[in-house]
Amino acid sequence: MYIDAHHHLWNYDPVEYDWIDDSMAILKKDFLIKDLEKTLHHNGFSSSIVVQARQSMEETLWLLTLAEQTNLIKGVVGWIDLKSDTLAQQLDELAKYKKLVGFRHVIQGENDPAFMQNPDFIRGLQMLADRGYRYDLLVFAHQLPAAAEMLAQIPNLHVVIDHIAKPDIKSRSDFDTWQQNMAVLAHNAKCYCKLSGMVTEADWLNWHSDDFHPFMQTVLDLFGQDRIMFGSDWPVCLVAADYDQVKSLVLDFINVQAPDAKELILGQNAHKFYQL
Repeated sequence: MYIDAHHHLWNYDPVEYDWIDDSMAILKKDFLIKDLEKTLHHNGFSSSIVVQARQSMEETLWLLTLAEQTNLIKGVVGWIDLKSDTLAQQLDELAKYKKLVGFRHVIQGENDPAFMQNPDFIRGLQMLADRGYRYDLLVFAHQLPAAAEMLAQIPNLHVVIDHIAKPDIKSRSDFDTWQQNMAVLAHNAKCYCKLSGMVTEADWLNWHSDDFHPFMQTVLDLFGQDRIMFGSDWPVCLVAADYDQVKSLVLDFINVQAPDAKELILGQNAHKFYQL
């Protein structure tokens, strides 16, 4: 069973999705279950994890409603205000949704360098960990040291790094620093990494498959074949590549560097991590 561990769905609205600028014009439309089903089935995937794309409880509840309408979506990674005084009550209310597997905050969009050290945010993460929820870590590469410091305070939190922490694949600047910082997080046995969101960190119009190999090799070496998973980041990936190309990038790499781990990386690890 192949699982796409990272994609999005939305009813496009220019106000709600203001991060979709003119350079991403291809994304300025609805992407719904019917589009997902066609795309995944064409590419041999039988199930998926849908991830939040805007920070609202409204979207989280909408995604959960969609997930109840299809067997394709096995899990929802939603958003919740982790600093809220009513977090416990909100989580109690959400407990009825069996497909709610985890949460994500767009930390990459937080300008405060101390955001991840906020006691209320850490308290919220601890509450997620204690309830068995998983956490998707969305950060830029330069935020990795702060992320490591944060995660050290919540040792029972199962976390997965989205988009290999968004290193600069286009120019390969700070590759060594990214590699060293990823190694710190990889020491945490509860930390996984998604081979996702890479094409959008490369040259959108002129990337080559070789551009990604040093990054994927680093992730494989650091996390091992048991703690990495494939995610398409569809439809965001469409600004730089179609689904077939994204899948082929990872699959071609696996077939050479970890041929025995194909089932793990394309499904089993996501199944285990998200407790599907």
